[in-house]
Amino acid sequence: MRRLFAVLLMVVVISSIGFWGCGSSKATAEKDAMASELEAARQKLDALSNENSQLKQQLSRLEQENRNLTAKTAQLETLLDEERSKPKNVQEPISEPTKNIITSVDIEYQTALTLFKQRKYSDAASKLQNILKYGVRDDLADNCYYWLGEAYFGMKDYQNAIANFEKVFTYKVSEKKDDAAIMIANAYWEMGNKKEAVKEYKKFLEKFPASPYVKRAKARISE
Repeated sequence: MRRLFAVLLMVVVISSIGFWGCGSSKATAEKDAMASELEAARQKLDALSNENSQLKQQLSRLEQENRNLTAKTAQLETLLDEERSKPKNVQEPISEPTKNIITSVDIEYQTALTLFKQRKYSDAASKLQNILKYGVRDDLADNCYYWLGEAYFGMKDYQNAIANFEKVFTYKVSEKKDDAAIMIANAYWEMGNKKEAVKEYKKFLEKFPASPYVKRAKARISE
């Protein structure tokens, strides 16, 4: 009887080890996937913060230029007042100096990014569309299309998101190409089109083997 009990006990122990081993493996895989997602989100936030920092510097320069123009305008107005006070036989009409008002696309772009960070995706998309509508230099246009894609992604409008991410690749030089590529794959994934998503993840790995999103792409392919 004791012998039978010992045998049964060994069977239970071995089965438990197998069960916990499988559970541990699954938990590890889920943990790795979660860590990959968190790392991707952190990298995206770092990229956004870096762009904000650069735009703040540009804004500071523009504000300084505006102050310089204001000072120059005040100086011109003083000179004009002095000219008016001088006696003249014929008073020629003097046109008032037009004050320069600086409107910068960079400021509008920074506003759009701020709206995006606040998860006001619709407002951010409208702002970016206006920037693109009235023309913008190439080194900023690719970023506008990328963040417009992100805004649509945030609104779960994945078709429009993909369309805008793809426009990033129409620019010969862009630091957003690997971001756009991984987001195209993510959009297909969220749409439930796993086959197309895996295809895009593999294409991403071929084109951008050194991208920080490689681990995330591999994790999705293995799911």
